Amino acid sequence: MSTREIQDIAFKNGIIMFEGGAQNEGMIVPRYNIRLGKIEYFFIPSSRIHAYESAREQCLQDAYRYFGTLVEESTIKSIQ
Repeated sequence: MSTREIQDIAFKNGIIMFEGGAQNEGMIVPRYNIRLGKIEYFFIPSSRIHAYESAREQCLQDAYRYFGTLVEESTIKSIQ
């Protein structure tokens, strides 16, 4: 998927297909890494979305790190 396509579905729950055929329900959260000067993508599994959203409501800025897994953009194949 292109960066634009991923940005369009960011923060939306869905079924994400990764390279190798793995399918997982959850959401993709983009975050800008200032030190690296690039956008990084984190996968939040559906079982942790509620906890992630609660942490964000409490202003925990690094919630995506606690509840998600860093994934390479090139490994995201499709999202439904």
